[in-house]
Formats: sequence, C-alpha cells, structure tokens
Amino acid sequence: MITNDARPTCETESRTVMAKVAFNKMKVLFTNKLDRNSRKKLAKFYVWSVTLYGAETWTLRKVDQRYLESSEMWCWRRMEKISWNRRAKN
Repeated sequence: MITNDARPTCETESRTVMAKVAFNKMKVLFTNKLDRNSRKKLAKFYVWSVTLYGAETWTLRKVDQRYLESSEMWCWRRMEKISWNRRAKN
C-alpha cells in the first residue's frame, strides 16, 4: 500500500517482514553443509525476491533505503551466525 503522499513506507516494512518470515523458513541457510556461495544464491532467490517485489514502482527516501539495507544486513548476519553486538574494528 502506498500512502497519499506517494511514500511506500508501509509497503517496504511489510515486505521486509515477509522476507524475514521466508528467511526463517529456510533452515538450509543456517547449516554448514552448503558453501557460502550456495547460501547466497538461495538467499537472493527466496528472500530478496519477496522483499523487492514491486520495488520498481517505489520512490525510496533515505529512511526507506536504510530500512532495506538494515534488513539485508540482518539476513547476512544471521546466515553467517554473527551476533548483533559484535563490531568490526577498522
């Protein structure tokens, strides 16, 4: 759903939630039996297709873009089993 002022905020949030549900259903992404490239391909196919469905019609603001980027990082961190409070130092 796009609001009257043409902002797809509700749509990006609902799509992100649907993608997280799809990600959690894919238990094969959490196993070490598959190599990293195979897990990446599966995530792009199953998770990002759900997230970005209809995205070509969205006019993204910075807030929406950051929201999508944070959900992407959530997905990759879960696949690599990295804790949310672990930081990388430069």
